[in-house]
Amino acid sequence: MALVDYTSSDEAETASIGKAEPPGPSSLKRKREAQDDGDLPPLPSKFHDLYASSARVSTRDDPSLHDGRKRVTPHIEGNWPTHIYVEWCPLPAEYTLLNKLTTKLKGASSSNDAASNIHSFLISDLGAPLPLHISLSRPIGFLTESKDDFLLSLQQSVKKSDIRPFKITCSGLAWVANFEKTRWFLVLSLRKPSNDGLNKMLHLSNRVVQEYGQPPLYINPLPVDISRHTGAPRAAQYNATGRKSSAQQHSEPRWDNLQDLSNAFHISIAWTLSQPDTKLQTITESLATEFLDDLQKSPIDITEVKAKVGNVVNSLPLMSRILQGQNLFEG
Repeated sequence: MALVDYTSSDEAETASIGKAEPPGPSSLKRKREAQDDGDLPPLPSKFHDLYASSARVSTRDDPSLHDGRKRVTPHIEGNWPTHIYVEWCPLPAEYTLLNKLTTKLKGASSSNDAASNIHSFLISDLGAPLPLHISLSRPIGFLTESKDDFLLSLQQSVKKSDIRPFKITCSGLAWVANFEKTRWFLVLSLRKPSNDGLNKMLHLSNRVVQEYGQPPLYINPLPVDISRHTGAPRAAQYNATGRKSSAQQHSEPRWDNLQDLSNAFHISIAWTLSQPDTKLQTITESLATEFLDDLQKSPIDITEVKAKVGNVVNSLPLMSRILQGQNLFEG
């Protein structure tokens, strides 16, 4: 089992040596006040990556094990399921706000089962808060011999892009169906960031997955060969060693044909198998005004892209802006 590297507790303790003040009345008072306020130190940024997958309890698709959900993308033996996304770990106050929202919707009276059967994405079965995400790909899959090369291509494309860390804010609340209309999701829609970072990241992700014969997200796919159905790499792009030819490797992205798909980006916070009726839709719209004002006060920082391949989550940081060519003696 592969482990994600993270700062150990020993390193954290070593770093704090020499900085901690001796215990006294003032320090103990601050500690008690922090506990009374419910403030807890944040988890390491990579903590959730270690537990990104639940235990597999069946070798076949069994909706009874997943609250009635059916697998949309069939599992192919030997394929590594893959997903590209941006992650958001809400602050405790934001979790409380979102939980209050879903609880109110669950309690809403409705002529169908949508309200009573709303399932939250916010909390695990054990009661732990879960990270949310913005999808940058469909659920896709790769054979063992191509998954590492795909990940390398994605890493290099992100590294060579001009996408810098940015902030996003929520703009609305709505119910939307998946492509197959087998589930409906309660989603937070997002405002277009100033640097158009979401559209650029989607463009980059779609370009890389299509190079490997995989279907893109939100747009029509480019013509590809039959390998797209097996998860195998496109042979025309590979040399005898199975690696990409030098002409194809990690070219810098171009934004000339960048599409504006801002209306498609969203963060799912709950789901239901039943289509929400008009009454539940109306209740959702009324609650949007109540909750969005508070959510918009804390913009979401986007600093990295994540690619989950199998059970391993890979973090791909966006490049921080670097000032170049500035003379220290210039005013």
